[in-house]
Amino acid sequence: MGKVLVVAEKPSAGADMAKVLGCHNRNNGYMESEKYIVTWAVGHLIGLKMPEEHHPELKKWKMEDLPLVFDIKDSLKVLPDTKAQFEVIKKLIHRRDVDYIINAGDAGREGYLIQSWIYRYAGNTKPVKILWASSLTDEALRKAFGSLKEEDSAFRNLLQEAEARAEADYLMGMNYSRILTLLKSRDITLSYGRCQTPLLNLIVQRDLEIENFQPMPFYQLQIKYSQEFNGICIGEDGKAKNFENREDAEAVINSILGASAEVLQYERKEKKQKAPYLYSLAELQKDMGRRYQYTPDKTLETAQRLYETYKMISYPRTDSRYLSMDLYNEIGEHIKSCRFGKFKEKIEKIDLNGIKADKSYFNDAKVTDHHALIPTINENEEAYQKLTEEERNVFDAVTWRFLAIFYPEYEYAAATLITKIKDILFLSRGVSIKNPGYKELLGWDKKELEDSEKIPCLNPGDRLEAGQINLLSRKTTPPPKYTIESLITAMQAHSIGTPATMAEIIKKLLNPGRQFAVLEGGSYHSTSFGRKYIAAVPEHLKSSELTKNIEEKLAQIGSGIYTKEEFLQEIIQQIKNDTASLKTEYGTVIERTQLGACPICGNPVREGRFNYSCGTEGCFRTGKNICGKEISAKTVQDLLTKGKTGIIKGFTAKSGKKFNARLVLNGNKAEFEFASK
Repeated sequence: MGKVLVVAEKPSAGADMAKVLGCHNRNNGYMESEKYIVTWAVGHLIGLKMPEEHHPELKKWKMEDLPLVFDIKDSLKVLPDTKAQFEVIKKLIHRRDVDYIINAGDAGREGYLIQSWIYRYAGNTKPVKILWASSLTDEALRKAFGSLKEEDSAFRNLLQEAEARAEADYLMGMNYSRILTLLKSRDITLSYGRCQTPLLNLIVQRDLEIENFQPMPFYQLQIKYSQEFNGICIGEDGKAKNFENREDAEAVINSILGASAEVLQYERKEKKQKAPYLYSLAELQKDMGRRYQYTPDKTLETAQRLYETYKMISYPRTDSRYLSMDLYNEIGEHIKSCRFGKFKEKIEKIDLNGIKADKSYFNDAKVTDHHALIPTINENEEAYQKLTEEERNVFDAVTWRFLAIFYPEYEYAAATLITKIKDILFLSRGVSIKNPGYKELLGWDKKELEDSEKIPCLNPGDRLEAGQINLLSRKTTPPPKYTIESLITAMQAHSIGTPATMAEIIKKLLNPGRQFAVLEGGSYHSTSFGRKYIAAVPEHLKSSELTKNIEEKLAQIGSGIYTKEEFLQEIIQQIKNDTASLKTEYGTVIERTQLGACPICGNPVREGRFNYSCGTEGCFRTGKNICGKEISAKTVQDLLTKGKTGIIKGFTAKSGKKFNARLVLNGNKAEFEFASK
């Protein structure tokens, strides 16, 4: 009997598997035992060719060459930086003593595609089995190796779905980038992305909505009862009554001054609330963004280290918030692995013998590729001491959310009171806590604290003294800027990206090289270049309906009810239609604006994709992002015409410290002039 070749996605995962399988003989790029050979990729080994790699003449962008369509079989290539490791894997695949291969890549759509392309490009003809592990602990890996999966129709459909996504993004990216650049730009490359462009459009439209918003004043009435609780004036519909005119509101106050309030309705309900669902990656990213301002990629990278390096949490790139029933029998061991430090006292309150498989959290039908994020069965106490602050924050969040589902429900009484003074209605709400339950671990949110007023038990017909009636002056407010939390929520709502790709999509928008958007003060803002770009993109190519429709069809491919070939034919036909129609539309939309004269040669300084310059070597040039701060065209215009700018706030030093400064012109470059304290 020959050997089994195990191909992990990364060297660290390969080392973990080699340890479990007893592969101690170390070689160049792999480890071996009498039965197993364990090797690894380094993420993506195989990529897709650029058009000029198909035909050199395509390096020059020309409309007559579009649309570009290449078959996937002819488009795969070994990535230069990973060629050596690919050759190692290829030789191992073709070793005569290898009977079959175990695909031990990341267990998900993208991980499965990465591995499949390696085998295909290496010319593999041997059987492949699949390792589907949700954590990298020794016990979890032994269990996964003991229950390998076959490449059945479900996995073949998964591969078709993954490949359809990759090919569609490839075709749309290279074609629309060329079409938009050639027809709608002069000398700035317009890079199109099937997910990032609709996401940028959401940010741009929100920014414009905020800028164009005209606040309108309105007024509300608040009653303060002598029993020390408040109420708000409401209309017949039960909603807060807004007065457009101050005079009308004051007239109402004058009409009821000195009168007592009659209780029309009093209702008190005993309520219970279960702990929230467990974390998916997206929910973890939102929570970490809200609490610590961690960007989605930072949260993902941190969670990935906790999974790969420390083996303290399960597979992070999950979109599920539930646990599978096969975890129920071992759930007590997961809890015990957290019995240390600040967690120990809280775990002592959990009856490990009385844990039930609550369908609110254990539900096979709602587990997708992987179950929700939870702590692993491991020596977590020792590993915890080695964690950074960021790693501890993420582990703590996952652990508290996990432990909370084994705590009692939060029990409270919710009181609703409606009173009447003459014909004016007032509403009061209050909450009294009976049992904090899981809130002992997760705490209360701001609104719950605001609603914690205690309202005495009352009966219809009772009368209350109005201690004071206040006129509240308000203004309508625009929608808020997208935050780390709300942008991910919007991406989920519009099917933009997957848990595995959301962070990377956002990161591309913030890339200093072609900065479409910036993250400042916890909010995302579109740049001037980002707005110009969105203005140049046809509506149907930047609409979130595009991503939603494509994701729906990809899911149908994964379910086997739609084929990759049908899907790609639709994509190709749409590109052909757009190529023909866009040729008949207006030409240049984005062009370089003249901002002033170069202080060296006198030629016009214009805005480019990456910087502001006159285009002559050795003359004026400054980046569009300096020390983490976007530099606008207006700022450069001031610099060239006045010799200096006003004080610019929010530069970031290498140390991470924020500072304020002016930019001053010194020959062919801009320098800092620090603002006095």
